[in-house]
Amino acid sequence: MRERIRKLHHNRIFALVFWLVVVFAAIVTLPNVKTIIQYDGQPQLANTSQPVKATQIKNNWGRNLNGTYTVNAVFNNPDGALTNKQLASVNKTVSELQKRSSYYGVQKITTMTNTPTSKTQLLSKDKSTEIVQLEVSHNQGTVRQMTSQLKSQISTAGLNTYVTSPEIISDAANAHISSFTLIVILMTMLIALIAMGILFASIIAPIITFLAILISYVTTLSLATNLAYHWNFAYSEYTPIFLLLGISLFTLLTSFWFFRELRNLTDDGADSQAATSKVVNDLGYRILISTLSLTIAFGSLMLFDFSTIRAFGLLGIGFAITGIASVTLVPVFTGMLGNSLFWPKKTRPRLKDHKLWFHLTKFGLWQPWIAVAVVLYLIVPVVFADRTHLNYDNAQDIPNNQAVQGARVLSAHFGQGKATPVTLYISTNQRLDNQNQLYQLDNLTKKLRAQPGVSAVTSVTQPGGQPITQYYVSSQLSSLDQNITGIVGQLGTVRNDLQADRTNLKRSTLKSQVKRLNKLTKQTSALMSDSSTLQTSLQSALSRSTAAGTSSTSKRITQYINQLNAVNTELNTAVNDLTTLSNSISTVNTDATSAHTYLSAYAEAIKAISDSLNSSKKQVASMQTSLNKIYLYLSGLQSSEAAKSLYLSPTQIASGDFQQALTNYTDAKVQTTYLTITLKQAPNAKTTTQTLTQLKQVAKSQLRGTILSNATLTFSGQPVVASTIQTQYQHDLPRVLILVFGITLLLLVLFSRSLLQAGYWFLTFLASAAAGYQLTLLIMGWLTGNNEFNWQVPLLAFIPLTVLAVVELTQLALSYRLNDGPLLEWLLPGIHEVGQTMRHSLFIIIAGVLGLLAAESQTLTAVTLITIFTAIIFNLALPLMAASFGKLSVIIPAQKPMQFRKRKRTARKPKTRASKRSKQSSDDSK
Repeated sequence: MRERIRKLHHNRIFALVFWLVVVFAAIVTLPNVKTIIQYDGQPQLANTSQPVKATQIKNNWGRNLNGTYTVNAVFNNPDGALTNKQLASVNKTVSELQKRSSYYGVQKITTMTNTPTSKTQLLSKDKSTEIVQLEVSHNQGTVRQMTSQLKSQISTAGLNTYVTSPEIISDAANAHISSFTLIVILMTMLIALIAMGILFASIIAPIITFLAILISYVTTLSLATNLAYHWNFAYSEYTPIFLLLGISLFTLLTSFWFFRELRNLTDDGADSQAATSKVVNDLGYRILISTLSLTIAFGSLMLFDFSTIRAFGLLGIGFAITGIASVTLVPVFTGMLGNSLFWPKKTRPRLKDHKLWFHLTKFGLWQPWIAVAVVLYLIVPVVFADRTHLNYDNAQDIPNNQAVQGARVLSAHFGQGKATPVTLYISTNQRLDNQNQLYQLDNLTKKLRAQPGVSAVTSVTQPGGQPITQYYVSSQLSSLDQNITGIVGQLGTVRNDLQADRTNLKRSTLKSQVKRLNKLTKQTSALMSDSSTLQTSLQSALSRSTAAGTSSTSKRITQYINQLNAVNTELNTAVNDLTTLSNSISTVNTDATSAHTYLSAYAEAIKAISDSLNSSKKQVASMQTSLNKIYLYLSGLQSSEAAKSLYLSPTQIASGDFQQALTNYTDAKVQTTYLTITLKQAPNAKTTTQTLTQLKQVAKSQLRGTILSNATLTFSGQPVVASTIQTQYQHDLPRVLILVFGITLLLLVLFSRSLLQAGYWFLTFLASAAAGYQLTLLIMGWLTGNNEFNWQVPLLAFIPLTVLAVVELTQLALSYRLNDGPLLEWLLPGIHEVGQTMRHSLFIIIAGVLGLLAAESQTLTAVTLITIFTAIIFNLALPLMAASFGKLSVIIPAQKPMQFRKRKRTARKPKTRASKRSKQSSDDSK
């Protein structure tokens, strides 16, 4: 039993079983990589960052808008302005969408119809493009599913329709990257197979290398993806690619070393297991050093806060796994196969001596200053060309995507910043529906709009992006001036009427009428007295006539009596008439007396009224003068800056239009509002960060000392996200370079035990990398017209370049350390010996990155070119610089200043004497 176990251990079967278990567990537990890229691929900002705080505010907004994001449905007529028929078609499409809003998770729809005050923000100036803003719930489904559904729903005949938002574009970028990730993986592994097949003219060796790459990669990818899925570890959309890039390059190099040493031993007749053990012992130290350098260098990136940089720290784990696999997994197959590993060409091919490094080193030793000058002349102009510009737009590489096209349509018809506005949230513990707070918000709106780089600003007081006239003092003063002008005119009319009324009263005429009425009363009283006397006389005559009629019977008397009877009748009539007249006169006398009394009182009242009218006339004149002064003051105030201020009366605040604006721009508690700021430039413009910094300063200074001085200001939007990424990246990238390269240099110093020589070599590498970077930027600009790299290019190129530096410089450092002779004696043979393998390393590095070209991505193409140019430049410059600086570091300190001067003088004297002798001999011959 022990013998079997010993044989199994001797044949490394336990190592094979271990790796089979590991890779099986990795495959079983591997989450969906595309899903991880979709949700965790973009940079994860810190919880204290402005965009994350803004998201928290939006998630607690209320009004049925919690957990939503804004999506723009774009309707564009490519032939010109939208016709009435097309506008009606858009309205019909929106109505259908409104009916199915719950199905699509649309919580709110904003159109020109239901929000007329925002018409200028929703319809382009050329009338060709209309925007319908949708608030879509995050819980409805994935962004990709929602986009597909909405795109189908808003399709309108005769119009180009798009569904776009920063979230949709980011998701499209992740989808594009995940679409070519598998292609890049397959092409990289295929090229690795071909490269190993070319190097060893074998079929089996590439397969073993492929298995080593596959097992190391699957194990590392599963671990990285599970860390992101279960423990929210940092993850990048390029994580699967850069893990493959680093692991494949390192595995190819270590496998090449292993197979080359193994072939040398087996060709000499060594047993496969013994040869494998010897190779492990011989190369173990070199592999350990390289693995340790790469693991520590990249593992240190986990210390950074920026998620994308921290995600690159996973490479430290990948290199550690790859290093372990190189000394445990590959020996399993080499021990079992032995020389059969190199089938069909089992015999070692005759290798030609590589003379390039030899000649370069020899030239550097012969003319060190010239060699240094030549290298600096070729590299320095390229290094200091200063063409380094990074692009933070994640839509740069996305081909033919409707969301990107929609954003471009918005930029073309509304301005570059329309598709990606900036949102400023203002939170306070006070309600924002009163004049004091609204006044400050309006002032802030106008102040922000006046800043350079700002195209438009909308807010609760200016929902259409422009001031509403009736909400401002100037408009209200204009209306007030018109009213005052009318009042002054009316007062003038009243003044004239008062004068006319006073004139029309005519109190003297009224007094004469009273006198006449008094005289008439007296005459009436006399008439009444005479009437009474006459009535008495008539009564007496009537009595007598009646008596006479009864006492005489003669004919004559009878006639007389008849006459008396007639007279009596007339007298009775006269008495009755007099009685009636007496009564009438009595009544008239009473009425005249009352009229006299009333007229007397009325005369006194007329006098008081006349006096009051005179006083009112004076008051009206005084009021007219005061109102004229007020009018002049208000006219001056209307033309002043103070009249440009906002003033909302309670009636205006309670109006339907303003309540709609409050609903659109404030949360449910009316304690948080937002301003939408449209920039003139795209989010990735060079001035965007500067503009945002200026906006933050202006907003804080504008509210300082006001009733909103304690309000919390939070900026959000794609420009803010891009600016945050840019700020963190620019802050951390130099630290990354210093940390990783510093660790690499430190390990080189420890391995070579020479600070000076390791420093020369490493500076050569840095100059080569800078030259390769700038040269790639120049060529990419010439080929594509794009003079900017994606901001992740330096990080991605950082991986193969670091592997190149560690692998090549580690071999040089070990060769230098193992040398026992003087430096000058080591330079030529030592560098030449290392150069024999550098051509293979150069071939492996170039072949390892060619698989990135399968993605047809500008980002990965740039990484490929940077790696190739740097590797070529470095392999040409390193032997020159290593030999030149190596020699100079020995001969310069050996030459003391006094000795150097003496040698110079003594060298001149013999030359002078010889010249004199030659001259004298020539004269003698003559």
